[in-house]
Amino acid sequence: YNRFKSVFSILASVLIILLIMQHRNLEQKSIQNNINFSLIYDKEYYWEHNKDVSEKFDRNDETDILNYAEMNKNKWKNMGIEYCTVEDEWYPNTLKKITDRPVLLYYRGNIEIINEYHNIAVIGSRKCSLKGRKISYDTGKYLAEKNVNVVNGLALGCDTEALKGTIAGGGRCIGILPAGLDDILPKSNQKLADEIVMKDGCLISEYPVGTPVKKYQYVRRDRLQSGLSDGVLIVEAEEQSGTMHTVEFAQNQYKRLACYYHKLVELSSGNRKLEEAGQISVIEDKKRLEEFVEAVMKEQTYEQLTLF
Repeated sequence: YNRFKSVFSILASVLIILLIMQHRNLEQKSIQNNINFSLIYDKEYYWEHNKDVSEKFDRNDETDILNYAEMNKNKWKNMGIEYCTVEDEWYPNTLKKITDRPVLLYYRGNIEIINEYHNIAVIGSRKCSLKGRKISYDTGKYLAEKNVNVVNGLALGCDTEALKGTIAGGGRCIGILPAGLDDILPKSNQKLADEIVMKDGCLISEYPVGTPVKKYQYVRRDRLQSGLSDGVLIVEAEEQSGTMHTVEFAQNQYKRLACYYHKLVELSSGNRKLEEAGQISVIEDKKRLEEFVEAVMKEQTYEQLTLF
């Protein structure tokens, strides 16, 4: 009995030591999380998890944003991610003209193509018909042949097909993400994102590495899709789809707008609404598409004004 009691005491001691070590490891991880400055741009998360350092950085303060980027630039560069400010010559000229432009942009790939060529956003719903998919692909391929960059948010459906068509046509793509560039969304488009970069395109975000995605960031991203582009082309969209956010931003930014005729696609209540409202080019055939692209390439850009 005494021998059994001794063995039990030893096992109990070992178990207590293991529990203490596990607690210390968890505590250490908690400390590391509390100084994860890459999440400072999500204020809600930051205030909850970094209360002890919450006053050191402010995502709305330009100096703090730049200081944080400078502090991490070497680490990000090793990941193939760099950044530019509005003072840099390769910061997109079109974005400089909108009122709520990002202080800086994080990018992966060749960002200089944005200022070198014309850019047209080809967008549509994630849930799209087979007709919508084909039109998106063919549109991307046509714009590649016209030497125009294709811009969108890398979403499933119309966006993805337009990017694939552009690459197939030997063109350049610009994907704008709603989170840090280390987190490609959707995950299934990781290979496509890599191919965009390899084929002289680029990926862009206003959020630093490590920033998790929130719903509102998708809408914020939409203003960059239109703001960066010289024109916006809607392939297929329902009236309640997120595509209509981009349309609204484009209108406020005085961008040239077009949509495919609603009877050419199926899930097109958004297209129909835009047609009825007027002030938008309706693409019924290739000739109309050619006219729209030509108009975009000739049009002067205007700076968005802030009214007081």
